[in-house]
Amino acid sequence: MRVVADSNIFVSALRFGGKPEELLRAAEDGRYVLLVSEPILLEIAEVFSRKFGWSSDRVATSLRRIRAVAEVTVPGQKVSACEDPDDDRILEAAVSGDATHVVSGDKHLLRMGTFRGAEIIRVRDFLALLDSSTKSDRDG
Repeated sequence: MRVVADSNIFVSALRFGGKPEELLRAAEDGRYVLLVSEPILLEIAEVFSRKFGWSSDRVATSLRRIRAVAEVTVPGQKVSACEDPDDDRILEAAVSGDATHVVSGDKHLLRMGTFRGAEIIRVRDFLALLDSSTKSDRDG
C-alpha cells in the first residue's frame, strides 16, 4: 500500500501520539510505503513553529524523522478538486505518488471518499485495514 498522510496526521503523531503515531511507526516498520511532498513538509513545519512555538532545531528533527521513512513525491500537476483548496496539496501528492490511500482527519477530504483511485480514510480505519492485510498475509 502507498499512503499519503495529511499534514494533520503528522502533526498529531509527532505532538500528541496515539493512533497517528501508530501510523508513522507502521511506516517505520516497513508495513506500507508512506508518501509525502515538499508542500506537506512545509505545512508541517509552519504548524509546529507558529502554532506550537517549536524551535527550528525541534522542527528540523521532526522533519528528518518523516523524511527518513517517507518517499518524497514531486507533484507534477495542479489539482483543484477539494472543497478546501488547501487540501489539494494532499491530493497532488497522492496523484504523483500513485497512492492507494489518503489518510486524513479532514472533513473536506473524507467527504470525497476516493480520489483518482485512492481511498480517503481515517487513521483508525487505515490501521484496521493494515492489521487485516498483515493477518491475511500471515494466514495465507
